[in-house]
Amino acid sequence: MRYFGSVAFFRHLIILALLLMAVLSGKYLIDVFIRKEPPEIKKERVSDLQYDKKSLSESDGTPQNRPPSFSYQSAYSELYGAAGQERELQDGVVYLTFDDGPSKYTPAFLDLLKKHGVQATFFLVGTNVQRYPSVVRRIKSEGHAIGVHTYSHKYLQIYMNVDSYLKDFSMAKDAIYRATGDRCAIFRFPGGSINVFNSRIYGELTAEMLRRGFKFYDWNVSAGDAVKKTIKKNIIDNVANNVRRDQPNIVLMHDTSELSLTSLEQIILRLKKENYIFKALGNEDRPITFTHIK
Repeated sequence: MRYFGSVAFFRHLIILALLLMAVLSGKYLIDVFIRKEPPEIKKERVSDLQYDKKSLSESDGTPQNRPPSFSYQSAYSELYGAAGQERELQDGVVYLTFDDGPSKYTPAFLDLLKKHGVQATFFLVGTNVQRYPSVVRRIKSEGHAIGVHTYSHKYLQIYMNVDSYLKDFSMAKDAIYRATGDRCAIFRFPGGSINVFNSRIYGELTAEMLRRGFKFYDWNVSAGDAVKKTIKKNIIDNVANNVRRDQPNIVLMHDTSELSLTSLEQIILRLKKENYIFKALGNEDRPITFTHIK
């Protein structure tokens, strides 16, 4: 019996079409989640998630149960911040922030910032703090701000549930305290406060961190310096062309590569030429955070 044009042929064709629709609808939902973000922030999210490929490959795919509702509130009794009263960030000011360090490149970043009299904020990964404690102490001694960027930076692990995040965060905070004697009250979520890994626990997680007295900072200008195959000119332009005088500018960069380092000086010189000033974030500063798209 001829297959093409038969009932079986059309039945198989319909099944194939339904499967394609399911795949495309899933992609559509992901696109909707990030559809209105600036292009450089979209790329930064994708690149930042690639940082966690190892944890993805290590996962055994076993479903994880969430802890009982709100049980995490009584855990980690010492895990509280001391964020001060909020003051507005200043329009026209550039707040340089560096994620994922410290690294072997961080001392050169500090040299450059010192050379140009620029204060910045470093969101540190706990495992790297333990590897470079003297660098962390130098960050503090030279007047820069320090924030927590988790201990492991492993998305599947930290965003499994609120308790998992608190455990990881506590380890990072303790590592910074051992290195500097300071108890951080500011932090940045890996991937930003809204990302595909924490969507299920976003409300609970942010509420719990705020309840404990911590402040989290996203960004509104991304250098795109962690994007694969980017070039120095793109990094410089991403910052210089997107800072504005009618808003505070929290700039996302990373102190983890030679490319970011060589781009930084040109960014500073270009913005200083345009009379921008630079400041570090403080416990009192009102955060810039991502918002859900309705």
